Amino acid sequence: MQEGEETSLYSLSGGIPLQELLVAAKEAGLDLPKERARPLGRILLAGLLGALRGFEERGLSPFLPTHKYIFAEIVSDLTDAYSILSQESDEKMILQAACDFGIKKVYHLEWKLYSSKDLF
Repeated sequence: MQEGEETSLYSLSGGIPLQELLVAAKEAGLDLPKERARPLGRILLAGLLGALRGFEERGLSPFLPTHKYIFAEIVSDLTDAYSILSQESDEKMILQAACDFGIKKVYHLEWKLYSSKDLF
């Protein structure tokens, strides 16, 4: 793996501990070391990092039974979108978009599980 690719994922981590990424990857059915070496894998890991950042920003535990299904959902959604994402040549932009997608998925989950019930 090239240094730039590692740096891109690291810069997206926002200080998320590696152990949390390992657990999230396992929940999503991914093998972290293998995924870091392939383009789709880096996109998937960026999405998981985004989700972990989203959980942290919302003050939620990512590994509660009602939350952790989101990791597999993110992997599925990003895998489905890969044919479109792979056409973009700017890997840093793709990884940032995947990270943002993960954050938004958590925000939506938080709304669905908690905030919407407060309003209704």
